[in-house]
Amino acid sequence: MLVIANNLSFRNKAFVKAARSGDTSAMSAMARELKDAGADILNISLSLDGDGDEKYMAAAAGAVREAGLPLSIDSRNPRAHKEAIKAAGVPLIINYVSAEPSRARDMDEVIGIAAENRTDLVLYALRGGTPHDSEERLAIISELIERANDAGVDNSRLIVDPVILHVAGGIGQRHAVAVQETLYGLRELVEPPVRTTCWLSNVSAGAPKELRFAINDTFLAMLAGLGLWSACLDVLNRETMRTVRLIRALKDEAVYSTADAVL
Repeated sequence: MLVIANNLSFRNKAFVKAARSGDTSAMSAMARELKDAGADILNISLSLDGDGDEKYMAAAAGAVREAGLPLSIDSRNPRAHKEAIKAAGVPLIINYVSAEPSRARDMDEVIGIAAENRTDLVLYALRGGTPHDSEERLAIISELIERANDAGVDNSRLIVDPVILHVAGGIGQRHAVAVQETLYGLRELVEPPVRTTCWLSNVSAGAPKELRFAINDTFLAMLAGLGLWSACLDVLNRETMRTVRLIRALKDEAVYSTADAVL
């Protein structure tokens, strides 16, 4: 299982300040810290809705690439992805295509950019909000896979996010089960297979701060057992990274060491 660092986010005030001021040395230092902490891929997210991302994405991608890791460009803005591709110089994942009707034109453009540049592409099981069950998630994912395939992005370059909802909500537990059922269904229904990912911290959103990582880490272990390919998470949290090390060892993806169980 691969680790995608979620630390370079619009929720990180220091990163946003560095990106908007063009402080490439600060962004490079942050990226190197995340690499040293165990990140395999670095996710860059400059805003929630993508508006204006193109203004800062080239500088951010150019600085963060200095860590030498693949980049995941998390934006709903096609222009931001074009800027990132020009600046990155390392393997790149275009992160965010959904089936939201209001963004259909932008999403088709993003798929076209991925096809033209032969990048990997993350598909989200979203349409008019978060689906209530695995059947709806799988239907949306099937539609998005078909759209991507038709545009020239084959399954080997697709990554699916089944969309995690916070367990603290009234229907959060049913959604947690639906995410697991979706991962299982993808293995059974999609051929050739696609890879999977998730934004792990969503499951604990709204929970007391002292409980969040226990919730995150338990769910991560459950999803790993269903073949989760990667997870977007806080690589600076030592407890979560211990969970990652133990998952890798227990799945025989790495040689076990007693150090894996130590914070």
